[in-house]
Amino acid sequence: MKYLLFLLTLTTSALAVEPGFESLFDGKTLDGWKHNGNWSVVNGEIARVKKGGSLTFEKAKVPDDFELRFDWKVAKGCNSGVYYRPGQYEYQLLDNANSSYGENPRSSAGALYFCMAPTKDVVRPFGQWNEARVICKRSVIQHWLNGEKVVDFDYTDPRWKGAVKLVSYRGTDLTKRGSNLWLQDHGADVWFKNLRWRAIPPDEPLVSENLSPMPVSEDALIKEQARIQELLHPKPKAAKKSAWEHVELKRFKTEEAHQGVAVDNAHFYAITNAAIGKYRKDTGERVGGWKEAAGGHIKHLNAGLVVDGKLLCAHSNYPEIPMKSSVEIWDPQTMQHLESIDLTTAGGSLTWVDCRDGLWFACFAQYAKTGDPAKTRILTFDTQWQKLGELRFPKEMVAKFGKNSSSGGSFGPGLHLFITGHDAQELYVLDLPAKGDVLTWQAAIPISAHGQAFAWDRSAPGLLYSIDRKTHEVIVSRIRKS
Repeated sequence: MKYLLFLLTLTTSALAVEPGFESLFDGKTLDGWKHNGNWSVVNGEIARVKKGGSLTFEKAKVPDDFELRFDWKVAKGCNSGVYYRPGQYEYQLLDNANSSYGENPRSSAGALYFCMAPTKDVVRPFGQWNEARVICKRSVIQHWLNGEKVVDFDYTDPRWKGAVKLVSYRGTDLTKRGSNLWLQDHGADVWFKNLRWRAIPPDEPLVSENLSPMPVSEDALIKEQARIQELLHPKPKAAKKSAWEHVELKRFKTEEAHQGVAVDNAHFYAITNAAIGKYRKDTGERVGGWKEAAGGHIKHLNAGLVVDGKLLCAHSNYPEIPMKSSVEIWDPQTMQHLESIDLTTAGGSLTWVDCRDGLWFACFAQYAKTGDPAKTRILTFDTQWQKLGELRFPKEMVAKFGKNSSSGGSFGPGLHLFITGHDAQELYVLDLPAKGDVLTWQAAIPISAHGQAFAWDRSAPGLLYSIDRKTHEVIVSRIRKS
């Protein structure tokens, strides 16, 4: 009996969280974590059980100065990671011996991926548990692996200028803060347990030893340089063949054509960050407008639409962190601002909204500057703006976005969902999924506008209003099947 009590005491002690730490996983559920059904709790561990995307801790943001501890193991050849700050701030998880990524120390286990290599290879073989720690305070970043401090550097130190430049090619700004913690699904099985963190007090000292990373071999450097060129000069993917055609009809010069445009029976509304111009559709004459007062809350308007006699605009605080979003509403007759609907809890930067079949569809974008473009998604809401569901873009569409995201979206001809990116001169045609949550990409239509937000003229089917932000013009086009 004494031996049994000893074992019970030992087990309880092992599961206890260290003083000052907060547990992120209760060993039973994924409460506080968001995923697409591909993660599960198996034998008290978080397990990636099928493909489907990352696992994100949404209960709280990562503190600016923090210590994170967790245990992890991977399947043979697995490449995964733990992302703890905006952009590609990644603690690399890897089976070094059986993955090609292990050839380069900067992409090996324990590395700050594509930035700082560990001082040594201390990872355990696949299928065995590893102990990890991440400590960040001000500009110091430290990674620990199996009791060894393998990364320790101050990114403001000039000697690490090359490493900071290297990771910037992935869109990572090491000064950014305020992200959610997320665990990567990179296509292979990975497991986690004992996840916990603490905020580091301002008066707690942390000394950086500026440890020297392992050297990178010549062969690995050649491959790394090739990867940099891919990031700097991505090969454009061929657009899907389209049965649609675009015919530009006319343009109107407007002061506010910078973010998007909305349209109703008689007028169009050119939108910039904190102002809206109201113009006649027939002559382009400016007949009204609205502008935010100094110090007002409206920072970054985007797409707009007129529905039920009201002008609605998507709004965010981009590029600020943490991201905040709202739907802003005006009376289009008087251009008086009426109300704000706060959607900050949805996460991301709201870029466009539209309605269909009694539901609201709203795109919450992420950009490389503020997060991960692959996490851009469309949420559905009821008429009271209560969240109902979530839709995702296909991977090839996310690749089109690059470091940006979907700037415009609206249901148009044939009840297809049409979207634009940030810069590409293409209008993408998508359909809602018959099952699952991934939209189906049907076609890409070459258009005059360089991305940005647009609107359909509901009084003239197939008539598209878009913008050219460089020339401050509103473009009127006809979209139809050829």
